Amino acid sequence: MMSDDTILVITRAFEALPDRVFDAWLTREEWQCWIGPEGVDCDIHLLEPRVGGSYRLTMHVGGQPPIAVAGVFKVIDRPRLLSFTWGAADDPARQSLVTLTFLELNGKTEMTLRQEGLGSAANREQFGRGWNSALNKLDRYLEHNR
Repeated sequence: MMSDDTILVITRAFEALPDRVFDAWLTREEWQCWIGPEGVDCDIHLLEPRVGGSYRLTMHVGGQPPIAVAGVFKVIDRPRLLSFTWGAADDPARQSLVTLTFLELNGKTEMTLRQEGLGSAANREQFGRGWNSALNKLDRYLEHNR
């Protein structure tokens, strides 16, 4: 079986229990504080944290047009698994699938982010930079909001 070089996989450890890390993805006030790469502010317009529920946000990247992102929650299994679509709000054909798994290890959380449907290795690299930067923000957010 050949590997798909368009699939992004990132594994990170956080100094918090899985339920705390999980909730930071589905609580509007918390998500607002950290989603988006470093240097990017996001407005959360809609967050319906239920299977079939939608979210919509706008990323403000200095000096560039805002980026509208939207998706639908596919799986919510607190605090183990979260899956949702991610893509351009104005182009339903440009949607990827993000799946997060949360594993407790000695009072910490190992979270794995897997994003499928990126279309190219270049997109995978770009999303990898963005997600790693956002996860840096999540790490700092959890550290300062225990």
